[in-house]
Amino acid sequence: MKRSIIVLIGILLVTSAFAQPGARRGQRENCGQNMMMNKMESQENRAELVAFRLTERLELTPEQADKFFPRFREYREEVKAIRDEIKEVQEDIRKKVEDGDGISDAELDAMLKKVNTLNTKKDKARWQFINSLDDILDNTQIAKFTLKPEKFDRKNTNKRGYRSYNRS
Repeated sequence: MKRSIIVLIGILLVTSAFAQPGARRGQRENCGQNMMMNKMESQENRAELVAFRLTERLELTPEQADKFFPRFREYREEVKAIRDEIKEVQEDIRKKVEDGDGISDAELDAMLKKVNTLNTKKDKARWQFINSLDDILDNTQIAKFTLKPEKFDRKNTNKRGYRSYNRS
């Protein structure tokens, strides 16, 4: 009885190891493409979700949305470029730390000044964008845009932070 169970397990292991090897190879070859597609879809979905939430939160009319979102995209691209610059500066310092190279006072000071300058540039871009909205949004909508939305509405959120909907 024990021998037959061991033989059966052995046969199952061998057959599962050889089952559809071509499919696995194809999966590996397409893995990079799939990852890129998933990332692009993820970014598109995120952008759509942001647009939906902003439209809902600001109560945008279709005419307002047609004017607001192109300007908002330009602003987001500008901020993304600034964030990328900050990451580059931080990555340079991280590499020096990981390589065991010492960081001089001058290097650290230069990095901190560069990051501070870029953060100031990012804040300036935000305020310029907000000030440019007065021809599209009313004051209440601009105020709503400047306020961060509550991430977790305690009344409608479970312990893990997921939104739960009442089915009544």
